[in-house]
Amino acid sequence: MADFILPPRLEPGATIGVAAVSGPVEQEKLGKGIALLEERGYRVREASNLRRRTGFFAGSDGERVAGYRELLHDPEVAAIVFARGGYGSARVLPRLDPGEVRANPKIHLGGSDLTALFAWIARHAGLLTLYGPMVAVEMASGGSGLDWESVLSGEELAAHRIAAEDVLTAGRAEGALVGGCLSLLAALCGTPEAIHSDAAVLFWEDTGEETYRLDRLLTQLERSGTFEKLQGMVIGSVEPRRDGEPRQAVRDYLRERFAGSPFPVAMGVPAGHCDSPRTLPLGGRVRMDLTDRRELSFEGPFVR
Repeated sequence: MADFILPPRLEPGATIGVAAVSGPVEQEKLGKGIALLEERGYRVREASNLRRRTGFFAGSDGERVAGYRELLHDPEVAAIVFARGGYGSARVLPRLDPGEVRANPKIHLGGSDLTALFAWIARHAGLLTLYGPMVAVEMASGGSGLDWESVLSGEELAAHRIAAEDVLTAGRAEGALVGGCLSLLAALCGTPEAIHSDAAVLFWEDTGEETYRLDRLLTQLERSGTFEKLQGMVIGSVEPRRDGEPRQAVRDYLRERFAGSPFPVAMGVPAGHCDSPRTLPLGGRVRMDLTDRRELSFEGPFVR
């Protein structure tokens, strides 16, 4: 895979743009997340649609695109951090211009439904994006244990130690990290934004899916050829439905699903839909050692 463009690092006191290209944002949580950013010394610029609600979207498709593009073109905005996921980012992709993103290579930080937008950016603009906490979700809870600020400022990402019971298939691998939320990755199959996984390490996570649905989504990726030239797989947070199967049932399923995989597979990485998700560089190079060291390490920094 070609090297990705690195965005400029986040400096102290910089202006952070808060965008919403997916679902409507809960005002109380948004206020708490913005307060956290301001307490850290950052100035905040809100997208024009940030507080709008049109059905299950944060404004119409046109309004969501306009709000995002305003932040992209604003010379004072150093980073674009998304308020929340939900659903909707895939709908705005036909209205975006990759040339605008390449000409304004800013930090993009978000998760969940932003998987679709980040996949589009990777495929068409070649910009590294950061999969991690969002303003009206994890940041609204106080930001305890979050590493986004150090990653965005260019500090080295600490390696993640993997427990022996989280190694599903042993081995070593390295490559560019690609992926995101599993349900979105499956939905992107057959589109121009489908994940390009050749020589890559695939990261995925999800929440609220029963094991048969996880199996269906993984089978969709496998049947689409996503696993064919994959070097390794990293599984983040996989939270079952609150009234559904216990976590151990999901872990047992994953252990059975990837037993004897042709590439190394690890689960249990704290990234995705969890209280304190790690910030992962989509497009950045990573190494997996699931033999003696049992760790996932990062070849950063991922900003310049």
